[in-house]
Amino acid sequence: MINKVLLLARTVKHLKFKQVAYQLYYRLKKTHNLYWFKNKIKAAPVYKPLNFNINYQLADIVQPANTFNFLNLQHSFNKAIDWNYQGYGKLWNYNLQYFNYLHQPDITDEQKQELLVDIGRWLETGKLRLEPYPVALRVMNTIRFISVGDIKNPTIIQDIYAQLAYLNDNLEYHLLGNHLLEDAFALFMGGHFFNMGVWSKTAKAILYKELTEQVLDDGAHFELSPMYHQIIFFRVLELFDWYKNINDDDAFLSFIKQKAADMLGWLQLISFKNGDIPHFNDSAPGITFTTPQLQSFAKQEKIEPNHQLILKGSGYRKFHSQKYECAIDVGAIGPSYQPGHGHADALSFVLYINNEPLIVDTGTSTYQIGSRRSLERATRAHNTVEIGGKDQSEVWGGFRVGNRAKVVIDNESANVLTASHNGYQKSFGTNHQRKFNFAPDIISITDVQSAEGIWAKAYFHFHSNCKVAITAANEAKVEGYASLIFKGATNLILEPYQLANGYNSYLPAFCLSATFENELQTDIILNDQ
Repeated sequence: MINKVLLLARTVKHLKFKQVAYQLYYRLKKTHNLYWFKNKIKAAPVYKPLNFNINYQLADIVQPANTFNFLNLQHSFNKAIDWNYQGYGKLWNYNLQYFNYLHQPDITDEQKQELLVDIGRWLETGKLRLEPYPVALRVMNTIRFISVGDIKNPTIIQDIYAQLAYLNDNLEYHLLGNHLLEDAFALFMGGHFFNMGVWSKTAKAILYKELTEQVLDDGAHFELSPMYHQIIFFRVLELFDWYKNINDDDAFLSFIKQKAADMLGWLQLISFKNGDIPHFNDSAPGITFTTPQLQSFAKQEKIEPNHQLILKGSGYRKFHSQKYECAIDVGAIGPSYQPGHGHADALSFVLYINNEPLIVDTGTSTYQIGSRRSLERATRAHNTVEIGGKDQSEVWGGFRVGNRAKVVIDNESANVLTASHNGYQKSFGTNHQRKFNFAPDIISITDVQSAEGIWAKAYFHFHSNCKVAITAANEAKVEGYASLIFKGATNLILEPYQLANGYNSYLPAFCLSATFENELQTDIILNDQ
């Protein structure tokens, strides 16, 4: 019990006072269903459709017989849809509520309207609880649907207006981060759709403040997840897309365009040449638009990437030759007050050879609290060093972090990167230092830790397409790609693991671990191609 209290204390000490205050406020505040907000509407809301130039379609979410497919999990509702269905967890239910399937072309507009009216009744009666995040995403999807499809359904219009009124009263200041940004994108869109200046003013102030903080000096979104960067970048592009046709504030439009250029610049730096992103920090395929799709949207909006940027503030670095690309995480878990998507993965890396993945992140397949979620955030699930069988940072629950490893970059040049972290100081009195040395055909990695009598393990997770074998006491080969030579290893172990290929989707693959005491040198020697 005492240990749990101390862990909680180590976690909440990083929160902002504003978060704690709003946590208490929202817990004490009386909640209302949608009927309460609709009852305050005195006249039919007047609206003006927005002009969207970026249009897209989504496929295979909703199938016949009330069958829904989210996160690689399919469920059929026998008769009526249970909008509060929790059989696959909260994230699946949230996806049901987002209404992304309004952009699925093989569902008729009449069917889509029936679904919107149905969820409105659940919200109105309280069978489904109003929550800001799904409300925000559903509102944006519905406004786009109404605007593009010229939908004139007074019930849906009134429901959306009432949901925006709820959102305006329940902005997620207790969470901040990407949640508050999504709230603001939705409220700003709704404010212009319904000509509600007070909503637009509130949202614009949030967008100015949060985008200034959340887009770092190298263009990265500050939660340091390439996937969430893609999600927020799309929202910035979408905002620029419809707002440029209104443009009642040149300075704000220029601000949004610059943020889009910076975010595009970072996305192009972190993405591999084949369009993949490294799956650091809760990134997964199949959740949002890909880098090539986002590049196409940006080109359509005549937004050019900021080519002046270099990877810096995000803590990521990228090295490459004609044969390989290597992305490295030498950043802190961030932001300190919202680390929910952070993993215990300091000094981890992802390596592509000839546009194909070789050494990869284990990935993310679930947000459900349990052994799999804990594993995917753990140090041993990443291509870094675990000392004494412990995580370098205290990741726990689904999205919480207690003590965090602090990373220092010791040396950085065109072909060398040396960094260290203190995540094992309290447990074992040692830092972990890792040095990367890049040559055209060889990548050398040197790991050093000073704890006596404490064993360390360096992990290398290979993609499922790789055929890996230990060929000598200090050597392993990856057929067609490379050899790995270990100096200082006392033991090599090759064992199977499940590579997350998306949410609730796995591929069989192999992980190689090298046990050492104080120093390990790993030479990755690329095959002649």
